[in-house]
Formats: sequence, C-alpha cells, structure tokens
Amino acid sequence: MSTITLRNNTNEVVRLAIFKTPVLNPTLGTIAWQVCAPPPGGQQTIQIPDDFSVFAQYSSDPSNPSNLNCETAHVPFAETTAAFSIDSVSSQDRLATGAVINQQFNGLVLNEVRITNNYGLGALTTIAANGDAIYPPQVIWPGGLFIEDVRGTYYVAVVAQFTRKGDRLVQEEFSQTQTAVLEGGVLTVTGSMWNGYSLSAA
Repeated sequence: MSTITLRNNTNEVVRLAIFKTPVLNPTLGTIAWQVCAPPPGGQQTIQIPDDFSVFAQYSSDPSNPSNLNCETAHVPFAETTAAFSIDSVSSQDRLATGAVINQQFNGLVLNEVRITNNYGLGALTTIAANGDAIYPPQVIWPGGLFIEDVRGTYYVAVVAQFTRKGDRLVQEEFSQTQTAVLEGGVLTVTGSMWNGYSLSAA
C-alpha cells in the first residue's frame, strides 16, 4: 500500500477530491473516491490500496427488482486483468435464492475488468478501492456485461465545500485544478477562493 500526501498552502480549509476517470466508459461520469480537507498550512496523507474489490446489490423480490435489499460479499482482486460473474445460488432447502460473485479465469481480456450478470435480475455493481467506489456504481441487467480499465491514474482536484466521497463530480468544476498524482507523490494547493486555486507537484 502506497500513499499520496496533500499539502494545503492556503489560509482556508480546502476540500480536495481524489478520483479516477473512467477509461472505457468516458460518459459514465466521475465520482469522488475520497475527499480530504487538510487544515490551512497543514497536510494530509492518504493510503492508496494495492488491490480492488467488486460487489453487487440486488433485490430478493423478483416482483420488485429495484428494491436493492441484499448485497453480495466483496470479492477482492489485485490484478488489472480480471473477470467476474454474478451468479444465482440457492439455499440447501432450495426455498431461497440469492446472488453471488464468482471470479472467472477464462476469457480474460488484457487490462480489462469484466463483470457479467448471470443472475435473473439487474444488479447494482460497484468496483471499489478500500471499500469505496472508484466509479459510479452501474446496474448490469440480466445477461449484461460491464467492462472497465482500472489502471487509470489517480487525480486530485479542488471541489466545493459540500462535496463528499461518492458524490458525482462536475467536469466544469474539477477540470480547472485536475492534477495527476503518482503513488508516493506530494501535491500542494495554493491560492484562495477569491483568486482561484492551483495544484502543483512537490
């Protein structure tokens, strides 16, 4: 696990979002993976996990498939090439069914994470780092497939004061200060709300 350090060289409390932008689904939108608020003149160090996980939320009631009252186990993976299937599983007495995520090792496509839904209902599926979504969760309909390249760079940008992790980020807002950060890197924010902010690598 590596780190990135965010320094606040302003006199204000500045909120900084850490995020990845979708590579294979550019219209998907971008969400804040983490949001930090290093104090004025201070800094904050964030742990960047080496692995990811995938999980899905689904309904136990076929007549109400959008009622996402169940969640699969979180399946960890460390590779940037991986495949998963959301499958149906029955209880021993066969009176109840649910969904389970299984990792697949055939049909892999280099540098793609592929998730296929073989369950009978749509499932809201999340690719996460340290348990928090790195892309907007997507409903994969029965028989559907979601593909993404998780190798993308982490970025940092100054965001609005009310932004929280998991919130959708507005392109027009974050693009003004969006700065790539290498694992182990340090980024410093300068400026003010009156004159604008900038981020620079140390």
